Amino acid sequence: MDVRKYLSLLALMLLSLLAFQSSPVEACSCMPSHPQTHFCNADYVVIIRVMRKSHRLVQNNIAYKVEVKKSYKMNESGQKLLKHGRIVTPNSEAMCGVNLDIGKLYVIAGRGPYLNSCSYVKEYLKMSVVERRGFAGAYRKGCKCAVEPCFGNYCLEERQSATACKWSPFAKCETDFSACIPSHYRTPEGIISKCHWRSTPAYKKCMADP
Repeated sequence: MDVRKYLSLLALMLLSLLAFQSSPVEACSCMPSHPQTHFCNADYVVIIRVMRKSHRLVQNNIAYKVEVKKSYKMNESGQKLLKHGRIVTPNSEAMCGVNLDIGKLYVIAGRGPYLNSCSYVKEYLKMSVVERRGFAGAYRKGCKCAVEPCFGNYCLEERQSATACKWSPFAKCETDFSACIPSHYRTPEGIISKCHWRSTPAYKKCMADP
């Protein structure tokens, strides 16, 4: 790993913590997360089209009127939050707000009443094919496996274990082209379960030329 990238990430995390101390937006304090982690922890995971936005409906926030095109995950809290087709976010990036462009499609994995920069928000057209398939089903299969962030030159030497896969925020191959899923092996001692990075063709290609 590039040491400069590692130091830059630590500096960014420190700045986020400082912002958290001085800001009422609690959700600003967060560690980098793999898309699968966002999916598994979310109240709702949806494809939405942004219809319009308003600065008047909620004080100090922006309310986006959205059309839910597809729902991948929706618990009771998510249903209440999206009941009126509205997503609320702080009105500035300094307060961890998220800017959405009117007319565009986004995949959003949200948790809690506010969308913020710690949530998963990505324009649909900019997602990899594997990432789209992950939200459509592959990530759900891996929710029993944790994706553990790790840092340092040797953090990915042991990429998998019985309950988790190691993941670096700089690991493009695992981020864009794979999911951490469980496998079961029958041995003379019994069935052994192990989490591993799914070896898709795109993942293999990325690992061959990262």
